[in-house]
Amino acid sequence: MGMKRWIGRLGLVLVLAVTLVASQGCAAVGRYFQYRYHDFTQMVDGGFTFSPKPCIGLYWDSLDVLVAGYCNIDGYFFGWGGNQLGMTPIHAYCYGLVVSREEVGWGDFDKNDPKTLYIRYGGLAGLASIAGEGDARGTPDYTPACVHFFPHLGYVGIVWNARWTQILDFFLGWTTLDIDGDDGYKFGKWPWQERTKLQRNVEEPTEVTAAAAAARVAALPDGAPDGGADLR
Repeated sequence: MGMKRWIGRLGLVLVLAVTLVASQGCAAVGRYFQYRYHDFTQMVDGGFTFSPKPCIGLYWDSLDVLVAGYCNIDGYFFGWGGNQLGMTPIHAYCYGLVVSREEVGWGDFDKNDPKTLYIRYGGLAGLASIAGEGDARGTPDYTPACVHFFPHLGYVGIVWNARWTQILDFFLGWTTLDIDGDDGYKFGKWPWQERTKLQRNVEEPTEVTAAAAAARVAALPDGAPDGGADLR
């Protein structure tokens, strides 16, 4: 009986959340479901790695408690995860014992630009990640997490990561709560962190684009034909 009541209350919360979003218009509804899909693709990284050159992946991090190994992989990932479903470029450079450093890139990244990578310290039940500073400051994206680039030997490997905060963020996201701070962004952040990684994961709202186009039209010299302006 208690379970039925709990499910009923959860359903009511979801209905109210969707109704609230729908009241803001079609664009808001589209972004709402786009964010849910984005959260879904971030819950786990499960699939296979392929590298054009021989690489090694023997890195193991179980919930930031059992941490050991080394991996240096540059290639492609196929599966569910890496912020997508299917195939995407991957970069993984992780090493350590008890405490580790993890550097992971998915999709559109530059491994020489830390702002495009997930970088953190693993170990000590997540405290190492939260205590990180600068480019290695921890974010909810992979804290806490089980990170396994294990094994990748030669040209083929396996990835099986569980991103626990992202899993919770996916389910709470249906109520419009965003505990990961990543709705509309590629990277998440803790509430006490400033956002320094500003890569947008979704298009700006249509009204912003329209406003920008209107501003460009207003800036045209007198007598210039509006229809001839290239507003791209």
